[in-house]
Amino acid sequence: MTLAENQLNNRTAFEVFIPGFFDDYPLESSEFRLYAHIQRRAGISGCFESIPKMAKHCYIALKTAKNAIKLLLAAGMIEIQERIGTTNIYTPTTPSSWVSPNQVPLLRSQIKTTKETPAKINPSQNCTGGGGNFAPSGGPSYLIGIQELETQAQ
Repeated sequence: MTLAENQLNNRTAFEVFIPGFFDDYPLESSEFRLYAHIQRRAGISGCFESIPKMAKHCYIALKTAKNAIKLLLAAGMIEIQERIGTTNIYTPTTPSSWVSPNQVPLLRSQIKTTKETPAKINPSQNCTGGGGNFAPSGGPSYLIGIQELETQAQ
C-alpha cells in the first residue's frame, strides 16, 4: 500500500473540510478545482506555479484554467502579484473580499464573451450587490492580472 493509499484509507488523517459558504458559492467544477489547488499550494508566500502547470495538475485545458483564474480574480477570491520574467504569485483572499454569489454568473458571462476588452470585467461597475460593496478590495490591480492573462493567451 502506498503512502497516498494509506492516507486515503485512514480517514482521521484525511483532513479535508469544505465550509458550507464555499461549497454553496456558485463556482463551476474547474474554477472550484483551480481555487482549491491555489489554496493548497499557497502556503505563506502564495502559489507561484505557472498557469500551464496548474492546468495540467488540475486536469483541465489551458484556456479553461485561464478563464477560471480570470473569474477567481474578478470575484475577488485571489490576488495576483505580477513578477517580471518569472511566474506570478497567486494568493487566496479572505471570503469577506469576495463578490456576492449572485454576481458570479454575470462575471463568468463577461469573461467568456470578452476577448479584447478585459477592463469590462469590473464587478463594481456592472453588478449590483446584496447590500454592500462586493468589489475586490485590491482596486484596479485585478484588472492588470486579467490583462496579463489576455497577453499570455495571444
